[in-house]
Amino acid sequence: MKFLLLSNNDYDGVGQHVERLNTELINLGHDSKALVLNKLSNNNNIIKIKRSILKRIFFFPLNFLKKEFYKLFSFGYAGINLDTIQDKISKSDIIIIYSFFNVLSLGTIEKLLSKKKIVYFRPLDMELASGGCHVNFDKFGNECRKFEHNCSSCPQLNIFNIFNLSKKIFLRKKEILEKYKPKILVENTFTQELYQNSLSCKKLEIKPIFLGMNEKRNVFYEKDKARKFFNFMPNEKIMLYGSFNLDAKHKGGEIIQNILEILSKKINTTENVKLVTFGRKNSFNIDIKNIDWIHLGVINEDKKLNLLYRAADLMLSPSTGCNGPHMVIEAISNNLPVIAFDQGVAIDAIINNINGFKINCFDKDLFAKKIFDALFNDKFDLNNKENKKIKETFTSNYEAKEIVKISKNDLIN
Repeated sequence: MKFLLLSNNDYDGVGQHVERLNTELINLGHDSKALVLNKLSNNNNIIKIKRSILKRIFFFPLNFLKKEFYKLFSFGYAGINLDTIQDKISKSDIIIIYSFFNVLSLGTIEKLLSKKKIVYFRPLDMELASGGCHVNFDKFGNECRKFEHNCSSCPQLNIFNIFNLSKKIFLRKKEILEKYKPKILVENTFTQELYQNSLSCKKLEIKPIFLGMNEKRNVFYEKDKARKFFNFMPNEKIMLYGSFNLDAKHKGGEIIQNILEILSKKINTTENVKLVTFGRKNSFNIDIKNIDWIHLGVINEDKKLNLLYRAADLMLSPSTGCNGPHMVIEAISNNLPVIAFDQGVAIDAIINNINGFKINCFDKDLFAKKIFDALFNDKFDLNNKENKKIKETFTSNYEAKEIVKISKNDLIN
């Protein structure tokens, strides 16, 4: 089969997923090409897409004068010209669109879908189902869950929602998706539910296929050696909490401080418990009795992050409304137990008492109790067959095989 993967390449996220899947499809014997905006890889099968900057500048005032306001923004106007990749499209059997934020306009998407090719969308956030927003679902707001008001009540969009743009974009997107009915390949069952409840995608076939994790973050290192790398003491109980922005509300930046305050009351002063954080600290701060805190900053090196997972005793994921976070998968793949709210990927990845524990969202007392038990009492069954199967489903090879399976079925039918 001939695959074409199309994406903008924010290389700390989507771009890496595209490259891994592309490589695995080739390894399975298929002809695969990946088109991205910013080539930050030496992979010969990754092809850079050129932006049409001058065209954008020219058409901006024209669309404004014509009052076609939705074309002025991400989902209304293309960052690339479809004609420049026409030969790649014509030679492909299967087209997988990862993200079209700032890449493809709705008009361009419609042209792609009308080519009578098999087109899958592989969204890593909620942009496909929304009125223009490309951020992850945030349970604190809760406006996203059913899109009951065509996004018009969403505080994220209302900041920029001049000329009722969000509603216009949403309705246009809904019209195109209902007309062509592409298949949506989401990253987990949590995201599947969100899309199934959205007004724009509820009539489409939505299938969860787990994202393959970065294998460079799953190399075996002895725990003693990993601890020496970070100068952790052998008797320390190390908890990890990482996020792109540690103070992000939907990642649990606020609630984790309350959880640790509850936990501190259970810990004796003689216990050596340490919270290790990584990512952008911003306003995040911890000053809690009986719990030491060190911040490692942003970690971009795969090996360093891999060593950190190996050195720790427990990963904390207090996310209250994130499609990921992908660090949950990476931790489990490194046999690091995870305590998390039952949101995002934790729903599929965590098996209670086997590789961690998932807790009803916002139950801070139970979260703190499970941290204490995991550090001092419980022993997880990490060699359990179910846990091994979970780890297998989050590999790039497994992801590629699943996509090949559904592609074969769709080509036959």
